[in-house]
Amino acid sequence: MLRAFSLCILCPLSVLAVPREAHHGVPVSTEGAEKAGLVFLSWESRYVSEGRDNLDGDSLFGAGLEFGWGDLSAGLWYGKSYDQDYDEFNFNLTYSKTFEDLEVYVAYTRLEFPFENAHDDEVGAGLFWSGIPFEIGLAADIYYSFDAGGYFAEFALLREFEVSNDLRLELAGVFGVNQGYVADGHDGANHVGLRAGILYAVTESLQISVHLAQSWGIDRDSNLLGDELLNDFFHGGVGAEWAF
Repeated sequence: MLRAFSLCILCPLSVLAVPREAHHGVPVSTEGAEKAGLVFLSWESRYVSEGRDNLDGDSLFGAGLEFGWGDLSAGLWYGKSYDQDYDEFNFNLTYSKTFEDLEVYVAYTRLEFPFENAHDDEVGAGLFWSGIPFEIGLAADIYYSFDAGGYFAEFALLREFEVSNDLRLELAGVFGVNQGYVADGHDGANHVGLRAGILYAVTESLQISVHLAQSWGIDRDSNLLGDELLNDFFHGGVGAEWAF
């Protein structure tokens, strides 16, 4: 079973989907408003999660909707590959809270895999701390799969540069650890990655993005089925987000 992809649309490095390629419930931002929503579309050159090129070089299209009310957020996402028979549907429900320079969340995600006639339920938690010097942010996330009976954790250092009022550059370094989440892969240090993205605000509510990334697998075991796609690879994608 493959991992959920849906974009981390509202973490500080939204276009990079950092620190996880999969979205485990980072909520729609409701700062200054009781409710907010977001529609997003994306194309990824590879379907990447847990350091793995899940579709072995094939691309993935995604579309989703997020809606937040106060500290609660709910989201729907659908992903499909036209290169092979693969599609995926996710639903997530999230509670988040902000304490000065610290943001935390807990989330539940339901994953459906129609072509495989399979599903999974996951719970996750994460934080983003913006109190590091030089305007560097630290993100940490952990998520547990009831189907696999294990968890995966990812950590990232993030930095944003404002090029102009409408243009931002975002950089990140990521480190992942598997502990039974990829059940047929090795446990322990899993992968590292570097990412760069550009976000352009077309209007106050519409944003487009482009990102590029390189991932390196750690301690790949060719004898394990779950490590077959844990390779070194380059990938990228484009996206659009409309807030309402």
